Amino acid sequence: MYEREVSTIKAIIVDDEKLARDRLASLLAELESIELCVTFGDAASALKYVEDYAVDVVFLDISMPEMDGMEFANILLKHGSLAKVVFVTGYGEYAVNAFELEAVDYLLKPVSRERLMKTVSRLSKPKKSEEKRLSVTCFGGFSVSVYGDGGESISWRSPKVEELFAFLICKGRVSRDEIADTLWDGFTPDKAMKNINSTVYYIRKALLQYGLEECMVTNHRQISINTKKLYCDLYEFERLQKSAWNTVSGLEKLNELYCGELFHGKTYEWSFAKAHTLEESLIVNLLKAAKQYENQEEFIKAQHLYWRVLELNPFHEEACRYLIANYMTNGQQRKAHQLRQQMEQLLLDETAELSRNPFSWILQKGS
Repeated sequence: MYEREVSTIKAIIVDDEKLARDRLASLLAELESIELCVTFGDAASALKYVEDYAVDVVFLDISMPEMDGMEFANILLKHGSLAKVVFVTGYGEYAVNAFELEAVDYLLKPVSRERLMKTVSRLSKPKKSEEKRLSVTCFGGFSVSVYGDGGESISWRSPKVEELFAFLICKGRVSRDEIADTLWDGFTPDKAMKNINSTVYYIRKALLQYGLEECMVTNHRQISINTKKLYCDLYEFERLQKSAWNTVSGLEKLNELYCGELFHGKTYEWSFAKAHTLEESLIVNLLKAAKQYENQEEFIKAQHLYWRVLELNPFHEEACRYLIANYMTNGQQRKAHQLRQQMEQLLLDETAELSRNPFSWILQKGS
């Protein structure tokens, strides 16, 4: 874990019991990283304050008259507020519901100084000039590390937590309903939403220790990725693929980024169609660039690109045909003949394999 300087965290307390408010305020006053802005005895007044002023964290009692803490937190979630919630209550049975509302922590009264310090350390955030970013790799597998911190990998609680984050990265912005239909198909709506809430909580918890929880933005209807907080090879690839073939450097970068199939080794069925589309788009760019090289009579460079296409798809007839024509144009008839024979043998081998196992192509696609 790296050491980091922190900026002041703006906090408010919401509790209908004055003694509890005053005790927590006294404890917070001893911590340099916390600025206690104001305390409230009712949730409605606190909610109005959060709407009008920047607040980093709300220390929130659960059992209050008129509007309780759960309802308060749900409104923050629904409106997409960036204010984090720490529940402070005398009752332990609310813990599960609190985490479903993406609470950062859950403190039982009476709150000890030591326990409060642990909570505040989790809330501490780096100064803007020293903020970390995530580095997300999607091609050739899926990995998430802290950019600028020695490449320390994020540790996910379970494969499902990792898959949801991969899904969010792939989509950028997605409704909770689509998440439920894709990752929790067959579950009842209530059960699916509970799974989403708890899984989002564990993503946020994994990111929080690095001060990177703002990479994910949530509200009641949808979840999105804050692209300013991370670098992702998939995003860079999609940006470049529209015009990369126009420049040598762009094409080289595109090739460099594509170090394997999207989420290779992961059984994310929802990603298979996109993986195929991305590979096809790379092949299209490679063929365009190869033709451009041929128009400039740079035939050797064009040959390299045709071979790259055949590396990605050994059965790409168009690339094979162009490469054979390239060889013939440059008096390399022997290479043209060898390539033609290799392609014919490859097709014969594939036909033989299909005759032995008609479903082998399906198995290969899903592997």
